[in-house]
Amino acid sequence: MSRHGVKQPRNPWFDGPEYVTQCPIAPGTNFTHQVQLSKEEGTVWWHAHSDWTRASVHGAIVVLPALGTTFPFPEPDEEEIIVFGSWYLGNLRERVEESLQPGSTETLPQSDAYTINGQPGDFLPCSIRFSSMLHKCNMAS
Repeated sequence: MSRHGVKQPRNPWFDGPEYVTQCPIAPGTNFTHQVQLSKEEGTVWWHAHSDWTRASVHGAIVVLPALGTTFPFPEPDEEEIIVFGSWYLGNLRERVEESLQPGSTETLPQSDAYTINGQPGDFLPCSIRFSSMLHKCNMAS
């Protein structure tokens, strides 16, 4: 797992691809890692670093101000986490391997849809059965 925006001072051993900074986590096993924050505040993100799971296993980490301190900006009235991602139909690893074969006319796979908070929208049959509209307006005075 790689965390973008988290410095990991004196603790780089679990940030990166398997067999470089750590062994992969075997299927059916657990791994717990306590992320050491230094001065990070705000929203940072993480993603898997194993094979092609990095295309689909990702998320946000919200780091609130330390107890007894304030936001370095006016405290927001509300917060929403929005995570954008890619959606691939079929086995992404097989699609990539096929495109890399000598003489292949296939290009590297392009995502079949883009996701917002893990949902690909109404264009794929796996979508949830309700929809919502998000209105955001940033007005500076």
